[in-house]
Amino acid sequence: MDLGIAGKVALVTGGARSLGKADCLALAAEGARIAVLDLNGEGAEETAKEIEGSGGSARGYACDVRDGATVRDAVSRVERDLGPVDICVNNAGIIYTVAQLKDMRDEDWELNLAINLTGTYHVTRAVFAGMRERRWGRIVVMASIAGLMGGFGQTAYATTKLGVIGFAKSVALEGARYNVTCNAIAPGIIAPNATLSPLYERMVKRVAMQHEGEPEDIANAIAFLCSERARYITGAVLTVTGGMDLFTF
Repeated sequence: MDLGIAGKVALVTGGARSLGKADCLALAAEGARIAVLDLNGEGAEETAKEIEGSGGSARGYACDVRDGATVRDAVSRVERDLGPVDICVNNAGIIYTVAQLKDMRDEDWELNLAINLTGTYHVTRAVFAGMRERRWGRIVVMASIAGLMGGFGQTAYATTKLGVIGFAKSVALEGARYNVTCNAIAPGIIAPNATLSPLYERMVKRVAMQHEGEPEDIANAIAFLCSERARYITGAVLTVTGGMDLFTF
């Protein structure tokens, strides 16, 4: 099934590994030209080389999404090297799973906000005006099932993930008349994720399918939302959880 994004420029943050890398590979497989952004610049370049080794087009860039000036500079370099950004996937993020509110350190709270929420704002703002002017764009933000359900010991993380959902819906409204969509993906448990290991077995038992998902499950959903096939979908929150958010006995 042709998704209609061959030749489009797709910017993916956090693209050096795991979910972000899977996103890059899935979009590249559809013919998009990939700008891989990551705090780990060497990792970003490695992902780009892997794509190019498979016949695709990609460039890697070091970028700290917490800093607006750094993001704007990275986007300028992407557009100089690859062309105007058509697709933006905000994958960069962090998670803390063991800090209850009573033990929460201010610096942990601020770090979650800076990367998960403010970082998404910086990157999206840097590409949004151009998308509106060209009257085409696809933006995806990475939420989480924790943003919809909450999570024990995940006060900071869950707050930021609910925040990006509100952000996505607002951006969707601002872009709708310009053929610029903005949607949120809310994953459940995706393997491998070592940060969840202490609670892993118990959490997997909450999944209706009784197993975790793979990065490719998220990447495939993102590729669809970035495509022409999803042109009438905006402001949506797509849960990819294997039924973790369903009530089970």
